[in-house]
Amino acid sequence: MSRWNWIVSLGLCCLSACVQPPELNERPIAERDIAAKAATMVGASVLDVDRYTPSAVLAGCPRKNGFPVEEIGDPELTSAIKQAQAYSDSQHGLALMIIRDGSIIYENRAENVSTKTRTESFSMMKTVTALMTGIAIDKGIIKSVDDPVGDYLLPWRDDPRGQITFRQLLTMSSGLKHYPFGAPGGELEKLLYSNDINAVAARNPLADTPGTAFLYNNVNSQLIGAAIDDSLRRRGAPGFAAFMLEKLWCPLGNDQATLWLDRNNGSPHYYAGLQANTRDWARLGELIRNQGKVGTRQIVPEKWISEMLKPSDQNPAYGLHIWRGAEWQKIRKYVPSSAFGVPHSKAYLAPDVYFLDGFGGQRVYIIPSRKLTIVRVGEVSMTYDDSIIVNLILAAM
Repeated sequence: MSRWNWIVSLGLCCLSACVQPPELNERPIAERDIAAKAATMVGASVLDVDRYTPSAVLAGCPRKNGFPVEEIGDPELTSAIKQAQAYSDSQHGLALMIIRDGSIIYENRAENVSTKTRTESFSMMKTVTALMTGIAIDKGIIKSVDDPVGDYLLPWRDDPRGQITFRQLLTMSSGLKHYPFGAPGGELEKLLYSNDINAVAARNPLADTPGTAFLYNNVNSQLIGAAIDDSLRRRGAPGFAAFMLEKLWCPLGNDQATLWLDRNNGSPHYYAGLQANTRDWARLGELIRNQGKVGTRQIVPEKWISEMLKPSDQNPAYGLHIWRGAEWQKIRKYVPSSAFGVPHSKAYLAPDVYFLDGFGGQRVYIIPSRKLTIVRVGEVSMTYDDSIIVNLILAAM
C-alpha cells in the first residue's frame, strides 16, 4: 500500500435517499473490491473532494448576513497572527480564519483556495453528528441521550449490544471492538469503503463492558447516525441528510456542501466525509460558542451544547463527540494503546478551549471566554501541534 493511500485511509479511520430504513444486523454485505475502492484515494489531497464518491449534496442556503470584518488595530495581536500563519504554513496550511465576537479579524487562504473551496474535514463530521443528535432529541426523534440504541436500531433490540446508550456511543465508551488499520479481515477498511457501511458497523462485537473505557472508534459515530436515520424514516421522513439540511445547515446559512455516501442513494459516513468551506465551519464553531444560537434563533438546545462540552467520565479531554483542552496531555491519543497521537506541546492558556478535530490538522477551535472561533485547514501533517496557533492568539489577547 502506498504512503498516500495509508495516510488517507488512516485519516478517515480517525474520522440517504433510500425509501425504506436499512436493516442493520446480519444482512449480507454488498460486495465491493475494497482494495480497488481504496486505490481511488491514492494521492488524494484534502482539496480532492470529488474523489469522495458517491455523495449527497447539501444545497446552499440563503443567509441574512455574512460575517462582518473588524480591523485589528493591535500590533501585538497582529504580530501573533503573523506567527500563527507562519506556523500553519509550515504544516502545509491552506486556510486560517479567526473570528472574534462574531467578526472576522483575520482570514487568509492559499492561492488555490477561495471562500467557496470545500475541503475534506475527516473527523470534524463527528461533532456535526453530535449536534444532530441534540436536534433529534429536541424534535422527539430520539427520546433521550441515555436511551439504549437498540430502541432505534430494531435488529439490535434483543441483542446485548442494543443496551449500549447514545451517551456511551458519543463518549466513545461503547465497549465495541476497535479494529486498527490493517487488522486481519480488513474490518476498518470495510467501514471506509464497503457498499454497506451500516451493516459493517452493526456486526462489530462487544470487546468490553459499555461505559467503562474510552476507545475512539468510528463505529460509534456510524451507529448514532444510522439510528437517527432509521428513526426518521420510520416516521416517513426522508432521512438524516435532509434532516441535517433543514434543521442545521440552512438555519446556519451555510453554502453547498457534500456528504460522502457508501453507495448511490446509500448511507452517509457519519464519522467523516463532510466537505464544506472554512466559513461554513466557522458558522458551526460560532453556533457552539453561542450555545446553539444563530442570532436570536435557538438552532440546537442550549442544554445540549452544555452537555456536549462536559468532560466524560472515561476521558476528561473528551465530551460528546468533541475534544476538550482543559485536561492537558502532551501527546493526545485517540486509542490509549496506540503509539500514534497528536502533539500538544503546551497547555492551553484558557481553561475553556473546545475543538473539532479532523485528521492531520483540520480544526475548529472554540474559546467562549475570549469570544473566539478559529478555523484552520491544511494538507495532512502528522506533526501538527494543537497548542501553537491557539496559544499565540490567546497570549496576545
